[in-house]
Amino acid sequence: MAEKIGFVCDSTADFPAGLAKKLRIHTLPVHILVGEQDHLHGVSISNTDVIKKMQKNKAVSTKPFYPFECADYYERLLGKYDKIVSFHLSTELSGCYKSAVNAHNLLFSDDAERIKILDLGSVSVSLGLVVKKAVELLRQDGNLATIEQRLAPYKKNTFMGFTVDNLKWLKKGGRVSAFSAFVGGMLDIKPIINLDNSKLVPIEKHRGKKPALKRLVTMAEEKYRQLKGNCSIWLAYAGNLDEALRTREKLAERLGRKAEEMQLAEVGATISVHAGPGSVCIAMSPN
Repeated sequence: MAEKIGFVCDSTADFPAGLAKKLRIHTLPVHILVGEQDHLHGVSISNTDVIKKMQKNKAVSTKPFYPFECADYYERLLGKYDKIVSFHLSTELSGCYKSAVNAHNLLFSDDAERIKILDLGSVSVSLGLVVKKAVELLRQDGNLATIEQRLAPYKKNTFMGFTVDNLKWLKKGGRVSAFSAFVGGMLDIKPIINLDNSKLVPIEKHRGKKPALKRLVTMAEEKYRQLKGNCSIWLAYAGNLDEALRTREKLAERLGRKAEEMQLAEVGATISVHAGPGSVCIAMSPN
């Protein structure tokens, strides 16, 4: 009889509406701090709530779940599953993977042996895409021993690029050192930021949102051609659905695909805290 595998992902992964539930993925919430109030992402505060708080210039920040919270979560799920696979965003961007490893160390050895923890080197919708592929592969054969090797080409060829509406959120989110020299003192600068070697790296700057989005579409088209069109495409937005829909239409025209084939996802609070309201992201991964 095949082992029953449970899938866990921290709440920094962004999925199109309903997909995480359809895939039966359990979400481990990170903490969202609004002033002195500590919330659990998706439990006591929603993505929309966070966007509204930021638009009112509230002090909003994030922190990983505590190891004991993660350990408790694992223990509850071990009552339902034979094995657990726990997926996390890049260690270059957050301490969630480290907290999960520390939680693993808190468990009795027989329980710990039933859990596999993976740093997927991604974030937001790119993380969601790789998690989706991992779940599909494991549901096919349940082979945990080789999952990292089998995921490697998908991780390597997954593209994610985004632009932001206002650079102040990157600064408030503690990302100023990575972007201040890149941007300088220019006004209305919108950077193009790519996921590169598990890090978010600014690669271009444009004066104004429209030129930045136009360039983002071009970059996505270039990656699409490299993948010979055999890929899944997701777009993410942070309180700016109309802008994301327009960007999707333009990308669909360039690719000769139906816009509806490209799924939309709401940028999670843990990402929007750093990127800010008005962010637009395009991600794609090989099928």
